[in-house]
Amino acid sequence: MDKWLDDNETKENKKKRNEIYSSLSNEEKNDLKEQKIRDLVRKEKTTSSFDESRRDFLNSVLEFKVWLENRAYIKGDIERIQTWVENLYFMIDANINLHNKTRIKNGEEPLINSYKSIPVNFLDEKTRIALNKKLRGIKKTNSDNYYLRKLNNVVKEKLKDAEYYAILRDILES
Repeated sequence: MDKWLDDNETKENKKKRNEIYSSLSNEEKNDLKEQKIRDLVRKEKTTSSFDESRRDFLNSVLEFKVWLENRAYIKGDIERIQTWVENLYFMIDANINLHNKTRIKNGEEPLINSYKSIPVNFLDEKTRIALNKKLRGIKKTNSDNYYLRKLNNVVKEKLKDAEYYAILRDILES
């Protein structure tokens, strides 16, 4: 039930956002809307290229299936079958390599490795699931967004505490 209730900081952020938005001129509001539309279109293009590669692979598999079903004597076509399977494997391998390269370019690989160093008991299960989804680019639910916001607030508080402890350490060391 907690996930449906807004905490004070979320309410304050919403108020600030609404005040800033209401203070903008109509022209600035239209510019923001156009920018949001551009961002959405870019996201759709990236997902559509992924969908096209998946569709191409499925078409290749179906084409192979149809060709294989029409063969009466498969023993003579062993070399051809091997080339089909190798081509399908290379398509999968190329797609995986492309996905890994884009992840490394985005700097996600070092983040994932450092995330793996965090002890399992450090975060609760739902927060860990939400972080995994965020790191791997999987679609998040509203519950995941809630737990990520909650974690963000906890991290901010702990970082403030860390600053105070650093000051105290400097005082004690002097």
